[in-house]
Amino acid sequence: MGGAKGRAAAAVSFLSLGTPNTFFAKARFVGGRRRAAHSNALAAESALKGGCWSSTSTRESGTKKSTRAVATTTTTTTTTRKSPPPPPPPSKVDVAIVGGGLVGVAFARALRTNARTKHLSVAVLDGNPRAFAIKQEKKGNDEQHQHHHQHPRAAPKARVSALTPESIEFLERECGGVWTQIEKTNLGNEFDAVQAWDAIGEGYVRFEAKEAHRNRLGVVVENDATRNALCDGLIEEFEEEEEEEEEEKGGQESAKKRKRNLFLLPGTSVVGTETTESSPFRVVKFKSSLGNSGDKESDEEVKTISARLVVGADGPNSAMKRFAGVRSFGYDYNQKAVCGTVELDGPTKTAFQRFLKNGPIALLPIGNGKTKTSDDDSQFPIYANIVWSTTPKEAERITALSDDDFASEVNDAIHGGREYNYQLRKQQVRDSKIINGGFAKSFSMFVAESFAKDVFSFAMDTLTKNKKMENKVREILESTLNENEFEPPPNIIATAKGSERGAFPLKLKIAGARTHRRMLLIGDAAHVVHPLGGQGVNLGFKDVAAGIDAIENAVSVGDDIGSENTLRNYKNARFLEMSAMVIGLDALQKIFGPTLSSIEPFTQLRSIGMRAVNMFAPVRETITKFAADGGVLRKK
Repeated sequence: MGGAKGRAAAAVSFLSLGTPNTFFAKARFVGGRRRAAHSNALAAESALKGGCWSSTSTRESGTKKSTRAVATTTTTTTTTRKSPPPPPPPSKVDVAIVGGGLVGVAFARALRTNARTKHLSVAVLDGNPRAFAIKQEKKGNDEQHQHHHQHPRAAPKARVSALTPESIEFLERECGGVWTQIEKTNLGNEFDAVQAWDAIGEGYVRFEAKEAHRNRLGVVVENDATRNALCDGLIEEFEEEEEEEEEEKGGQESAKKRKRNLFLLPGTSVVGTETTESSPFRVVKFKSSLGNSGDKESDEEVKTISARLVVGADGPNSAMKRFAGVRSFGYDYNQKAVCGTVELDGPTKTAFQRFLKNGPIALLPIGNGKTKTSDDDSQFPIYANIVWSTTPKEAERITALSDDDFASEVNDAIHGGREYNYQLRKQQVRDSKIINGGFAKSFSMFVAESFAKDVFSFAMDTLTKNKKMENKVREILESTLNENEFEPPPNIIATAKGSERGAFPLKLKIAGARTHRRMLLIGDAAHVVHPLGGQGVNLGFKDVAAGIDAIENAVSVGDDIGSENTLRNYKNARFLEMSAMVIGLDALQKIFGPTLSSIEPFTQLRSIGMRAVNMFAPVRETITKFAADGGVLRKK
């Protein structure tokens, strides 16, 4: 079983290599739809001082306007007032989610979608003041499509995720149709093959969706597009609850019956947490930069929120993890990943990854984002995302290149041009050794290769003398030895105009415990892995699915959602699979990392291994199926 898990972990690394926000129309903000008139100046001032982003609407009453006009003689002035402050944060909730990134909002959305957990009150805290500001297309779809047809979209942002089919199904089924919403934006590009090859040892392996009877192996999506789609439903529900509260204020009795179940709290920084073994709550202490009073001093005061269960989704440097006393272990890879966006000379549905001497470079197709109604592709550049793992010094140099030089460098790294043509350099080194007295060693290698060929020829001659055995061997070979052909990657013709470029450090960081007294950790707060397999977000969605499972089970049997039993169910869920994935990705980083890549005999062995996998169809099929069925979803 351990071997299967190891193969599974290695498999996924090959299958997922690792926006501008084009949700159009009016920006809507967490404060809700306030019924007050605003001038642009005071609205901006309110956004800065008042501590919330409220959608504003200007309503002019003819009677009031004429009255004000008379009062000011010949000058017509517009009377404005600030929008009311946002509702105060609750003192107690069932679930408090600290962190409003991809994984955190997915947890909230799944809780609000699930019929058995929808009644639970949920608060989402995030340090970004604009964490829940979003632009969404509400009206004029035809006009927007026409605009999109006439004007190509802006270059995609550098941070993307290669979502597996199971992550996609999770977003669609467990998060209320989020994937359908993402698809409508045309901000994702599916790929049906993954090709990885060794720049040093010449071996390669190619996995194709058809081998696993799948239509695709994954979809490359901008992180912002996924998060915005997840946030959209939360913000809609938040605003609807706010409007209903205002409408119910006309009748005190009906107002009492209404209970808010969702709280979105941007601009909050966690400063502490505490609980006891016997306490039915965990207290989260925080400060808000968007206070209710508008007074800076009072806004800096420490506030608290008590929750039956706290979910730490606040990233690799998790404040919840630190304040709860949960330690992490791991180490720095002494590498950085350069991210950027480039333009290709043609479309592709293959995700490429080439292993260089300092680390892998991945080329992930993002497509062109054109609408389904557009016929002319010429005006739509074909984009791809670059994730290039290398040394910190090289990462700084590559990031600082001009757009033209960056595109040229990436093209060389993918195609083996100039300094990235390791085979040419190896041949030059061999020639130099022969000239400088290494002839005897080279001649010995030649004799060994000739002997191996003679042995192989003798074995084949023996088989041909026995027709029955020959037919059996031929049948076996035809069904198993079916090598996938190498697909030349497209050329990089330019750096995407206006695109972002940056580098981030790579490390392995695992929380010593995934749970701790009424708290569970998900996403990067629980585990940070190398982007070699592009599994960060997919692993995070696994955590979300396991967490929702544990909560749903607790609700079903009437158990406390923050009890040790609930936490144990979460901790044990897919423990072996998660451990195998983390260990597998770390092992692959070392196998294809700079240290072992400098040892020529090892690079040859690793290349042989890649060729063997690519040659045996049953092995490829098993790997492809596991990666495509990544286990993100609950099995029902």
